[in-house]
Amino acid sequence: MAGEAANITVRCDELAPVTVRRALAGLTDLGWVLGDAMLVATELVTNAVRHSSCGEDDQLFVSVWRDRDLVRITVRDPGRSGASARLADEADPFGQLGLKIVEQLTAHWGSDRGADGYEVWAELLVAAEVTHADAPPSRSTIGPQSAL
Repeated sequence: MAGEAANITVRCDELAPVTVRRALAGLTDLGWVLGDAMLVATELVTNAVRHSSCGEDDQLFVSVWRDRDLVRITVRDPGRSGASARLADEADPFGQLGLKIVEQLTAHWGSDRGADGYEVWAELLVAAEVTHADAPPSRSTIGPQSAL
């Protein structure tokens, strides 16, 4: 699979993260990286809802693009806040973990501001899937059974 996997438009409200996550759940052809992609998209959408100064009448645009070796997720908001996505300076036991999660799960992430809004993107690497023929032989940890 190569090319665009999904384009999702949602209202900028508290339901946007779950709406996007549910839409992405159907992209089973992404393979094992689907769970990470859903989490990254959820975090990016949540940040847009919380920090972009968008309202319920505004829309967020989410796209997922797959190449052979990566999955790229972009979230675009109206860009009114003027703020930029950045990692939190200090540990906060009550939040501010979203971009730290994104940083841990992705190979690259960043942002771009344009005339049509503010976009945050993240790229997840897709490793070659191991087939049964490629897998190493399993080793049994159970020895010979003894009679009781």
